[in-house]
Amino acid sequence: MFNGERHECQEEMIFPGQYSKKYLFRIPAKSAILAFIHGLEDELYEVRESACRALQTLAILSSSFSNEVVNLLMDVLNDDSMAVRLQALDTLHHVAMFGHLKLQEEHLHMFLGILLDSHSSVRCTARKILKLTELPSLVMFKMCVNGLIRDLELYPQDEAEVFSALFMIGQNHRKFLVRLINEDSQMIEPSSGGKLGYDNAREASYLVLATSAPVSMKQQTCSVPPRMFSYAVTLLGRVSRSLADIIDQRTLLGYLSYCSTFTFVSASEFFKMEEHHLEEGDVQLSQRCEFSKYHIWWKLQLKEAESSLLHFQVEHKREINCVNIILQVVRDIWPSLKLGLIDEVTRTLRLQFFKLGTISSHNHRGELVFALQYIDALEQLGCLLSSLVFCKEFYFHEWGKLEFSLKKLDRCLRDMRYRLIGLDKEDNFHILELIIANRILTLCNMGTCANKTTLKKIHSVMSCIEHICEEGSTESSNFVVEVQKSLREIDATSCPFLDNPYLLMKSLEHFTPRKVVSSGNLKYMEAELHFQGNEFQNPLPFVSGLPVGLSLDITLHNISSENRLWIKMSLEEKLPQFVFLDLHEIKGHDELRKFTFVAPFYQTPKANCFSLKICIVLECISEGDQLFRGCGGPKHEVVHLCEEKEVYLSSK
Repeated sequence: MFNGERHECQEEMIFPGQYSKKYLFRIPAKSAILAFIHGLEDELYEVRESACRALQTLAILSSSFSNEVVNLLMDVLNDDSMAVRLQALDTLHHVAMFGHLKLQEEHLHMFLGILLDSHSSVRCTARKILKLTELPSLVMFKMCVNGLIRDLELYPQDEAEVFSALFMIGQNHRKFLVRLINEDSQMIEPSSGGKLGYDNAREASYLVLATSAPVSMKQQTCSVPPRMFSYAVTLLGRVSRSLADIIDQRTLLGYLSYCSTFTFVSASEFFKMEEHHLEEGDVQLSQRCEFSKYHIWWKLQLKEAESSLLHFQVEHKREINCVNIILQVVRDIWPSLKLGLIDEVTRTLRLQFFKLGTISSHNHRGELVFALQYIDALEQLGCLLSSLVFCKEFYFHEWGKLEFSLKKLDRCLRDMRYRLIGLDKEDNFHILELIIANRILTLCNMGTCANKTTLKKIHSVMSCIEHICEEGSTESSNFVVEVQKSLREIDATSCPFLDNPYLLMKSLEHFTPRKVVSSGNLKYMEAELHFQGNEFQNPLPFVSGLPVGLSLDITLHNISSENRLWIKMSLEEKLPQFVFLDLHEIKGHDELRKFTFVAPFYQTPKANCFSLKICIVLECISEGDQLFRGCGGPKHEVVHLCEEKEVYLSSK
């Protein structure tokens, strides 16, 4: 996949200086290591921090090179500067994301010491790394578990994150987990008086580990005594807080209760049965094997998302939890984009898209549409940022292709902003951030005649963002702060934007997706449009120069009478004609309206036949820019509520 991997067998490996389709330069790996050593030992902490950051790109390209990086960074973890330690951990986290982190036992001793660091951000990043680390032996697995328990004993406020890490580590090392729990199950048993008390950090941690033990939903068997799941109910509130991104409390209770009725089988028998079902084509296991080759997806949360918890939620109509898991994965892979790994990010996003497509739920269509559009928007934005920002290539490059991508992303974001009902302020804030990012890219890739209009649109959206922040429920982001600084600088200099487009372009380096959690209450505006008996061989009659009435069967979903809907009719390259739909005069409910409407078309051409493209559009009232002037149409931008349908007319 990468050049570094193709040359691993050579004595002197060669790595690209920058990961892109055309490598700008190449340097030997050994020389690179020597260069970084000087940077990591510099007396200025800013230089040491930059050296750790610079190691990221090279470290993820080859497992052999990453081994050298790990050896270097283990010493850096003892640096006096918290910023340097944090950056070293962030580099190790990226290495782990791509399956190249191989911790030796001597490394693990040093690494686990970081879990006792006085800074919470350092401990948090260390736990993220452990979630993604493959441990080769039971001894190292036990060391890791004991390290997390010491973390919990010293910092009780970390309980939710420690429990989450324990659960994930158990999921990733199922055989080690089963051996540990079965060996130490007595620790989790009730006291002699029959009381279940898990105030002790070690006992509670072992119980959380037990809940991550593998089970077979089809065979209703489990690899640890089923009473462990019953005991875990006593920690329901604490465990559910730690797994909030995976499962809600009510579903977790159902899962634990369900598993407590299973049959206990020995570890050898359980895993033998599992292999047998894999050979027979078990869907759950074959899906895991199919995706396992994609390191980012597998490392980030595939095992979690493919676990029995997820299958339990699907079977019990908990699709929202599945959507939230996938949205979390999307957020976690974004840092890889800045390393130039757009192919890996795109592949992973498409896997998420495919995964969502397998979930079918009429009750939660709004959430599914939101997640699908969100992933689509991030994929498009990621490709644009990779081409225009992170690769350091300037604009006016492949303009036709870029213009198409920018317009496609703009349509997607307008759909999310105006067609989804029930978005909270956090979601609206993030959609506005995406719109700002798209308009900055548009501004940097167009002619002078259009940049003032786009700059005005950016100011308009920034006003909406500032209004949300002023209400106090949403904090601004680094990206928004940088955009505000750049806009003030542009306004202060009063110079043409194209004289220095990097003023806004540089702010895109600070963009990162926010944490998005679906509430389960979203609705999606949709319309259906049908014609009776109209096709190319059976056109509707008309008289040239006179209006013609078109009878349309219309169905509206989740559209209020306060919304401004229009029927848009387009004839070739001419300006479209619009007919207003006054929903106050149409019977029905907001959830569903069915009716027949006769729309007049006035611009019949002097021709024997022609065809019209017709669709229903929603006027975006909050947009301040007038787009359509004349023909009595909408004064603001519109979004399509259905696909365009073609109507054929003939004067013969």
